[in-house]
Amino acid sequence: MSRKQTAIAIVLIFCFALSPLAAFTFEYNESLSKASDITLGLTLVTPGVLGLIAPPSDYIAIVSSYAGTMVSAYGVRTVLKQVIHKPRPYVQDGVPLPDGVDPAENYESFPSGHTLMAFSAAAYTQTMQALFYPDSTTMKAISATTWALALGTAALRVASGSHDSIDVAAGAAIGSAIGFLG
Repeated sequence: MSRKQTAIAIVLIFCFALSPLAAFTFEYNESLSKASDITLGLTLVTPGVLGLIAPPSDYIAIVSSYAGTMVSAYGVRTVLKQVIHKPRPYVQDGVPLPDGVDPAENYESFPSGHTLMAFSAAAYTQTMQALFYPDSTTMKAISATTWALALGTAALRVASGSHDSIDVAAGAAIGSAIGFLG
């Protein structure tokens, strides 16, 4: 990733946190899209650190609640994408699709699935930390890391040209609600 792309991603993180991103649109960038796949993957596995802190007697409860949260998030994401059919920013009449784009996903922009899943994981981790491990400095650090990765995922989805800001804002809100309920 170039310095310019990195700078844009960092600026977007701050803009996303401070104001609406409705004015920002970007050309599709496959590298940034793949980077968002990586940040999503890291966000999804980060709650696994609970296994290092939790007593073995809690493993089944933690794994089942996290799995339920993620299955719920994925189900909501899938249903909304199939019902809403919002085109991605790069889909325009008469304009060829960018290289690396899967045409099957051209009308599955709302909500951002990457963002929804990432924020579900972050909210779940925050909830576990607050309810069960409020004094654990490790869990506080893991929770903060998970939120940072989720924000990075959201910013990269906009910067990569895969989503409009409304897509990631909706994904963040819906994902956070599911994660906090998980």
